[in-house]
Amino acid sequence: MPSFLAKSSCNGRRPSHLSAQRHFDRPDLITRLLRERHVARFLVAPDGFGKTSLVAEYADTVFSFEHTFWINGRSPCFLRDLDRGIIASTLTQMESASFLVVVEDVPPLDVVRATALSDAFDELLERGCEVMATCTPACDAFASLQHDRMKLTPADLLLTDAEVDTVRGAADRTERPAATVPTCERVPALRWGAEAAASFVAGALREELPAEVMLAMTTALVLCTGTFSDIEVFGPLGEEVVALLEAGYPYLGMDARRERFHTPSFPVGALAAAVTGKLDALAEHSRFADRDALVARWADALVARAECERACALVGALCTREARATWLAARSRELMESTCVLPAHELYGSLGRRSLSGDTVLELGEVVRLVVLGEETTALSRARRIAFDLGVSEGARAIAALVLARRAQGTTRDKALDELERIVRSTEGGHAAAFAPTETFWRPLALAQLALEDDPAELAQEGTTWRARGADEGALALVTAWVITDVLDHPRAAGAHAHAKVDVGERVGRYVRERVTQAGGECCDLFTAAAGLALERARERGTVTLRKPLGAAEVLALHRVEMELFAQRRAFERAARERIERRAERATTLPDAYLDGRYLPTRTRTNSVAPVLTVNLFGGLDVRIGDVPVDLNRFRRHKVKTLLALLVLNRGREYPRDKLVAALWPESELDTARKNFYSIWSMLRRTLSAGSGTCPYLVRHQNGCRLDERLLVSDVARFDAVCRMLLFGQPGSEGWAQLYAEIDDAFADDLMPSEEDNEIIVQARADCRVQLVDALVAAAERLVAADDAQEGLWFARAALKRDRTREDAYLALMRAQIAAGQRTAALETYFSCRRFLTNELGIDPSLAIVELYHSIIETEELLE
Repeated sequence: MPSFLAKSSCNGRRPSHLSAQRHFDRPDLITRLLRERHVARFLVAPDGFGKTSLVAEYADTVFSFEHTFWINGRSPCFLRDLDRGIIASTLTQMESASFLVVVEDVPPLDVVRATALSDAFDELLERGCEVMATCTPACDAFASLQHDRMKLTPADLLLTDAEVDTVRGAADRTERPAATVPTCERVPALRWGAEAAASFVAGALREELPAEVMLAMTTALVLCTGTFSDIEVFGPLGEEVVALLEAGYPYLGMDARRERFHTPSFPVGALAAAVTGKLDALAEHSRFADRDALVARWADALVARAECERACALVGALCTREARATWLAARSRELMESTCVLPAHELYGSLGRRSLSGDTVLELGEVVRLVVLGEETTALSRARRIAFDLGVSEGARAIAALVLARRAQGTTRDKALDELERIVRSTEGGHAAAFAPTETFWRPLALAQLALEDDPAELAQEGTTWRARGADEGALALVTAWVITDVLDHPRAAGAHAHAKVDVGERVGRYVRERVTQAGGECCDLFTAAAGLALERARERGTVTLRKPLGAAEVLALHRVEMELFAQRRAFERAARERIERRAERATTLPDAYLDGRYLPTRTRTNSVAPVLTVNLFGGLDVRIGDVPVDLNRFRRHKVKTLLALLVLNRGREYPRDKLVAALWPESELDTARKNFYSIWSMLRRTLSAGSGTCPYLVRHQNGCRLDERLLVSDVARFDAVCRMLLFGQPGSEGWAQLYAEIDDAFADDLMPSEEDNEIIVQARADCRVQLVDALVAAAERLVAADDAQEGLWFARAALKRDRTREDAYLALMRAQIAAGQRTAALETYFSCRRFLTNELGIDPSLAIVELYHSIIETEELLE
């Protein structure tokens, strides 16, 4: 007797995988099932519609799980017994009385297997048994085989008004009556399930569907609402696909008659986690080149709908680092106009500290965002680097100089104004000439700022002609705001230009009303809001008088933008405070992981008068004294750079002088090498000297040298701490993600990758690579053992990416993939390992990895 069918007998007990589920009674549906006991009953709906729970309720109500067989349709053993044709005969041998047979989650079946299962159902029904089956719409191949069957569709399983109110409070029911809840939100899992959104989306996108159907479904879930033509931008949407999605997946809200769709707004994080593994296949069937292009186009569609925060989250979750940078650089202006400041800043932060080929547009967008968020110190520092860099385009330099001219003080502001005037003069095309396409935004702003310095009254007149010359509307809105704040509403202008104030104020009022009206009166862009809010403040103070003030709807639209920006600023400040508090807490509770002080708040570091020396070796030499970078041109002599690296690698411990000399000049005579050493030592002292000419960092005794560890911060020490944390620490869920992000950023490159001559550094580089891979493999194993398979996948993939010769990395990745349910990917990993070992080394895989491979392909034996 096959053990699989024997184990499917419930024997009066609820199946173990259903025991922890919360139960909701659905008596109307139970009654419908009871009316048709003599035919096969199929519950056909996607995951999350409660079909399994409903069958369990029926089995409990009618049979109390006695005389009940609960067969797992997803088990390979089910297909084995179906092919053998023994299901009906075996079950009737095991149970003499009439019984209930439930086949849960019938898998995709070809015609032969579907016919065999239908015949088994008919045989059981003829013997007086009851048959019930659950499956997804794509797996329902029984319409032509079971002519008299009863079928509950997704529409039948949607919640009624009374069921929608089951878990809602009185206030929620009063505010939103159940009758107003749309069809797409009546899915049982979305109303009754724990962690409804994430689990439901994961189940929806886990279903095995044709790629064109999955692409249409995913696009609808990303966009949430729109027309069929919006979906067709990404891939074909045939009538058959529409019919399948409309009938089988009502949460998509497909309406073939109106050619529209409307889905619940699922969190981007849940969507990203569910679609990541399918993204390459979706891109292949889309109209775009690759996954980055597909995601970028999804994000563009969201930006066009003014859903910029969702667009930023989508790009941050699904795009590669380079694609994120490219998209953000191209969309910075649109995101700013839509008041999407903090999400864009967070997307920029996800790129890490390493620059991406000096993308000035990307950096300039972050400068403006920081100004808007109130972080002016950092913004001005970055703006200075751009404004005075002759290798940068004139437009980028002009905008950076504008930031300095309006926000900086003293000499910096004067230099910025001079630079701005030089840029304008060098690109002058005639007083009345139309602005060049590349100048329509920055040139009116530059001219306006210079006019504010020389003759504000002229600006009030000159600004009226710029629109005819093709000036950008956003730039005109900003100029309007400057005219109000710097001319009309400025204390020094209290008595000046009084005759022009009324006329200018009326002109500004008409302009703001026109801009807000173009946006539909409900909202407006950030630049228009800046002008409108400045006008309202001036009107409230009495410095500007309007014959026709802005309407209530227009003022409300302006204040919506103001409150949205205020909320983002507060969130930015709160996040900054929380980061400081977390760092202080970690430094207190986990001091071992913070030996280098990188994450310590400033107040907890050394009180030494000398600034801290920061030396980073991973990815190349980077030296800072305090917050000031040391010019690498001061390390022109290669031996100076090598000497500093050797001292850093010694972690502040004393290095015997002769050993250091031999490491620098291994083939020279000792006396000659010592003389060279003193010369190199002096050069290093001068390079690291403070303003007073002293060098507090280098310490030399009679026969030894070292760096003062109290003043040293290095990524080498941090590297050791990260590896210890991966091996022995307990970072917690947030800590694992931070460790992974740091490894992917600070330690993505090798230690001193360009150094090939010094054997000690070359060996240290190899040791660090081995040490990191060891730690990543150990972290992956620990996470999988702790049932955190998804995070284990991250670290296992990172280990294999850094060293494809490590068999233990292949083994860790296979274990994580199996634990995450990615058995196909695990098989591919095994074959990659075997090809490498066979082709490159001429050896066979180890017994452990072969056993893991067999555990996948011999599923029958494991399940019996």
